[in-house]
Amino acid sequence: MNLKVIRGKKRRTTRILSGHPTRLRKIHQILYNLDPLHSIPGFTTKKYSSLEYFIAFEHASLSQHSINHSSLMARAKGRKSPSPEQLMKCCRSVSAEDMITHLNYALSMQFKALPQNIRQQLTKLGILIIDFHQDCYYGKRDNPHVRTSRTKKSTNLFYEYLTADVYCKIGRFIIALLHRSEGKTLFTLTKKLIEYVKCVLTPKIIIFDGEFAVLDILAYFESQGFHYLGRKSQTKLVKTHKNRYYSGSNWEQRKQWREIELRSKKAHNKRISTDICPQNVHGKMKFLIKSPKWEITLRYADMLYSKRFNIETGYRDKHKFQIFTCTKILSTRLLLFLIAILEWNCWEGVLIWVRALKLYSNDLPRNVLIQLTLNWTKTGIGELFEGALLPFRRGDE
Repeated sequence: MNLKVIRGKKRRTTRILSGHPTRLRKIHQILYNLDPLHSIPGFTTKKYSSLEYFIAFEHASLSQHSINHSSLMARAKGRKSPSPEQLMKCCRSVSAEDMITHLNYALSMQFKALPQNIRQQLTKLGILIIDFHQDCYYGKRDNPHVRTSRTKKSTNLFYEYLTADVYCKIGRFIIALLHRSEGKTLFTLTKKLIEYVKCVLTPKIIIFDGEFAVLDILAYFESQGFHYLGRKSQTKLVKTHKNRYYSGSNWEQRKQWREIELRSKKAHNKRISTDICPQNVHGKMKFLIKSPKWEITLRYADMLYSKRFNIETGYRDKHKFQIFTCTKILSTRLLLFLIAILEWNCWEGVLIWVRALKLYSNDLPRNVLIQLTLNWTKTGIGELFEGALLPFRRGDE
């Protein structure tokens, strides 16, 4: 595992972790114990085990090289590694739908293998953030899995992945993933994603962007007993509400939660009641919506919804773990994105553990903290974390 590469991802946190790679190695051991590719057919051959395939992919992920380059470099140094052709052949042997099943199984097992104290931090609030992640595609438009969007990195074609992040005050963790393609409605995708999430935990609050603020999805959230918070685009009904209550320059002084009834002829649920309130975003009026039975203040809603933008930052971090590739095969792209997510989740596990320890130490009395500091200096920081991170293994041991 290239620790120098990982340290470069988060320079601010490196001040805490600098000089102590034991923490990274202990937490990273969870991936080797789980063997994420073991359940995927084709990744166990006579010559190589599924774990050796995973290590080959991981080396390319952490060094941000192509599979061809990293595999040839490993073999040139005398390491036991599958050839680039064998690695790509295994990726192509699995369909995209089967890959999604194995992918979500690997993510759920990684979450369940976390130490109990870290899982408690993540599940305490029960906040789930759903959003789309774009993966650049360079090829023809005839691919049914490709979506068109705003130009980025010299292309306007993308694979889109619907991700579910469980969020707490000191970090976040991806627990489910789906890909978006033609013939699947947004409601169908969201419903299937929540089913994968329920295999790991039962969310209490769901935060989303304006794309998910449609009647069928909101009605589904209410039927499942979830509180929701999201942004609503200015439809004809919302504009009527805006002109009625918030016309003029002093609209911010009159903002409050007001119940409106959303209607649609195309949706299965023709109408649904929701609470709506304006929000000042860089001088422009945007609207937040929430479930009507959820009593929260405007200040708390603004603070809670702002956490969704941390997901956008997380997307940039995940790209730093992605393997360099130009392949157009969806199943291969999904597998490479899975490797990036697993490595990024490991890094987030380190950060959550360190931040939780920092919060715990701030609550200790001064004399106890001084004594602990002396003991830590004497025994060494590596030995301190050796026993604490032992629960990072398969299952809930």
